[in-house]
Formats: sequence, structure tokens, C-alpha cells
Amino acid sequence: MKRIILLTLSAAALISYAALTGMSANADSQAQVRSQSNTELRIGTYDSRAIAIAYAHSKYNPVGEKMKVYKQAKKNGDTKLVKECEEWGEKHQRQLHRQGFGRIPVDDLLEHVKDQLPAVAQQAGVDAIVFDCNFNAEGVEVIDITMELAMLFDPPERALKSIKEIKNHDPVDLDDLDHDH
Repeated sequence: MKRIILLTLSAAALISYAALTGMSANADSQAQVRSQSNTELRIGTYDSRAIAIAYAHSKYNPVGEKMKVYKQAKKNGDTKLVKECEEWGEKHQRQLHRQGFGRIPVDDLLEHVKDQLPAVAQQAGVDAIVFDCNFNAEGVEVIDITMELAMLFDPPERALKSIKEIKNHDPVDLDDLDHDH
């Protein structure tokens, strides 16, 4: 809960700062986009569930490497390492499950592609990328850039299908996540 509050406060601070200063990573191209759309600020948002799906199928997901370690540990009879791998797997799966079905922040997943975020923001013509925008004043345009962010993980076709379909389903309530899925 603290992390969600901090993310919300961080996003609010970033939006306030950008709105007050009018600054952006690429002021010229951003100003051109704004003049075309009559907005002062453009905020990119995304569905965190789609990012989790893209990550789960990506080269950044360490499950494949962990499975190799697990299988070798089993083969070697290293019960301590086997147990560590099993515990890691359960924890990793639980976290991805929550991120993929609920509305859980995915900053840890976006960390793998953070150096590419400025280019996505520039291409989409947004001043900031935030998890969610609960309110926007007049002159602020909110733009869904979910697919642009998901594509950073180079998802296979089957993952793309799931990413596109996720918008048709409401997120699962946090209280229900561990019980129903």
C-alpha cells in the first residue's frame, strides 16, 4: 500500500512539476504535439496487467535460468538449493500472478526497459508516463500507451493476443487474487 501511495504521489509531483515549468524531454516536438491537440500536458498511462504479460514471455524473465539451476540441483541432490529454487519460484509466480491479474505496480518489470522509456514518451508525444491517472484537469490529455510499453519486451504473438484481450476484463480484486486464481 505504501508503494502505491508513493507511486501516486511521485506521479502527482511529476505532473505538477511538468505543468508548472512546462518542461519536457523534447520541448520542441512536445510543443508541436500540444499545439495540434490544444493541450498543455500529455500524460501516458498503461495497463499494468499487460506489462506483466509481456514481461512473463520476455528474455527478462529469469524463470528459464532458474529452472536450469533447479534441475541441476535436483540431479546433484542439493536439497538446500532445490528448496531455495522452489521458494523463489513460488514467490516469483505469486508476484507475476498479482501483477498479471490485479492492479499492482510493475515498476520492477519496467526497470528492465527503463532506458527505452524516454524514446517511447517522445514517440507517443507524452510528457510523463504514469501507472494511472485518477484525475486530469482541463488542458491535460491522458493517452494510453500500453501497447508501446508492452512492445519493449518483444512479446510473442500469443502474448500479444492476451495483452489485447486484457482490456476486456476488469482487474481481479486484491482480496480475491490469492483465493480464486
